[in-house]
Amino acid sequence: MKKASTNIIYNAVYQLLIIVLPFVTTPYVARVLGKEALGINSYVNSIPVFLSFIILMGMNQVGVRVIAQSTKENLEENFKKLWGLQLLSGLIVIISYIVVVCLFMSYKFYFLIEIPFLIGYVLDISWFYIGRGQVKTVVMRNTIIKLTLVATIFIFVHSEQDLWIYLLINSITYLANFVFWLGIKTEIPQFKFGRIHFSKQYLKESITVTIPSVAAQFYTSFDQTIIGLLAGSVQLTYYAQTQTMARAVVQLLGSVTIVLMPIMAKMDSEEADENQIQNLLKVSLDYTLILGLLFTSALMVNANKFIVWFFGSRYQAMTDNFFWVSLLVVIIPYGGIYANQFALSKGMYRIVAIPYLVGAVFSLIGNFVFAGCFGANGGTTIIVLTELLVCGMRIWLVRGHLDFKFLWHEHWKYWLIFGLTLLIGLHIPINLGSLFFDLVVQTIIVGLLFVILLVGLNTRVRQDLMRLKKG
Repeated sequence: MKKASTNIIYNAVYQLLIIVLPFVTTPYVARVLGKEALGINSYVNSIPVFLSFIILMGMNQVGVRVIAQSTKENLEENFKKLWGLQLLSGLIVIISYIVVVCLFMSYKFYFLIEIPFLIGYVLDISWFYIGRGQVKTVVMRNTIIKLTLVATIFIFVHSEQDLWIYLLINSITYLANFVFWLGIKTEIPQFKFGRIHFSKQYLKESITVTIPSVAAQFYTSFDQTIIGLLAGSVQLTYYAQTQTMARAVVQLLGSVTIVLMPIMAKMDSEEADENQIQNLLKVSLDYTLILGLLFTSALMVNANKFIVWFFGSRYQAMTDNFFWVSLLVVIIPYGGIYANQFALSKGMYRIVAIPYLVGAVFSLIGNFVFAGCFGANGGTTIIVLTELLVCGMRIWLVRGHLDFKFLWHEHWKYWLIFGLTLLIGLHIPINLGSLFFDLVVQTIIVGLLFVILLVGLNTRVRQDLMRLKKG
């Protein structure tokens, strides 16, 4: 558990970096590139991001699980079989992508710039190190890439005409995934590239996991393609950019799941006590919900002033989108625990797949109906309803395997605290003459109010703090 705690800290620090960096780059890019270019960027990026999940072939789930359960004797063989699938999938996707872009797509030059991005995903074996419990290796590599990306954006991107440079920078940084291969000999001393081969052993399992992952991209990435086609690049900018902050926080809250999933998979393979698994799940659910509601309330209360301060006055039309899309901060991580931390660790791939598929169908139909008529507002409504539907289905499908009375104890208190904090926060007038200081003061007030209510209603937070004090 000491290593698990260290891994959680490393991953949390990295996810915190992911939250901080958009605060550095997005205001600059929004002002330099403008609404039209930002929309084109979102449109062009949406398709390669969608394809990256096909290339990975479910390795972030199946690969992590198999590697976590591998012994010293079969580690090399399992890794080669897994990456062989990823390599084959990557070659097929990249060749098909080039053909389709050259024959059918507009913005051909921009789309071809994304090829290094796709190659980077072929090289991505971070799942191997996560399965081995070496989160530090993954975090350090990704941190270097993110910092390099930020530096090069400020150095080379200065006007709307530099959109191709911005796309190229984002694309080629993913080639840095090759550094994972530099350490493979340490983990597998006898490893040789010539022995990589395609095996059908994990094909069915990988496809089973890939299908829901790809389906999820229909409402987290490909939805941007649809909105861009139906509503135009400016509306796409409003839709996509308001999710920047929300999804950054989602990654932070989901970092615990990344670390705990292989641990729970190992516990399951060793037939650990079921109460131990449920207790671990309870802690994860409680604090994910508490933090999710805290961040959501802070984002919603600050929505109006934040948009103007962060993106500029030209983007004020995004305020309502930002307010409602903030709900994703609590919806996605909370539902993700039931799917990624529990169901995947037990190999319940069908249960994981169904919500994604239903969400994909709902999103596609919803966006085709509403995005053309209501633009970014319609898209935002659909993404929130889609994620709510997916979360609800994830919970419903594991109802026979979990004790909800135990897991949901006190959850009503957290939602009550969220409602009170939001109600009070929206009606506290803060006007110090500076948007930045307004945001800081308002966030501090929201945070203090939330914590005071957590302690005042005698939630587990108060009890855990008392234990720490006694310890």
